[in-house]
Order: sequence, then C-alpha cells, then structure tokens
Amino acid sequence: MTTAAAELETEIRRLRIRIISLTTAQLDEAAPPASSRRAAIREALTEFSRVGSDARPVPELGDQNLADQVVVLLEHGQRSAQSLPESDCENRIVTLTEAAVRLRRTLA
Repeated sequence: MTTAAAELETEIRRLRIRIISLTTAQLDEAAPPASSRRAAIREALTEFSRVGSDARPVPELGDQNLADQVVVLLEHGQRSAQSLPESDCENRIVTLTEAAVRLRRTLA
C-alpha cells in the first residue's frame, strides 16, 4: 500500500467515526460554506462520486446512512484508481484524500 493510499484509509476511518458521532441537531448546525453539516456531507458525496465513480448520482438515503455512503464512495474511488496508470492512480487517491480531509475539517 502506498503512503497516499494509507492516508486515504486513515481519513476514511476518521470520517466514519466523525459522521456516526453526529446527532441530528449537530447535522443541522451550520458548517460554512454549506448551510449545515448534513449539506456539507451531501456535497462531499457528490464530489467523491465525481472523482471516483464517474459522477453517478448519489441517492439521499437518510442521516443513518451518511457515514456508510462516505465510506463506500471513498473505497470505490480508491479501488477504481488501481486500474489507472500509476501517476493517475496516485492523483486520484490524493484528490480523494484532500476532499476527505476538507470534509472532516468542515465537520469539526
């Protein structure tokens, strides 16, 4: 596993724990630049899909599924990157990691 891939794995774990720990009231709180933490997560899901899943639409499945959706999209993006040439693979993983870090910081 490359360093970039390991960093993405770490961010996936951190985000999963962070999102699971949020209450409904915390999800409703503002999280600039989004109107709420929930909106920030949904925006990030769209970005993760754009980067790693050919921009497939992300269904709104409810608050209880937000963490799972984040994990699935990031892991799918990481797996799909493995089929790319090495430099493209690394770029995709770095892009996903940066997006994951931005989301985690927004949720803090």
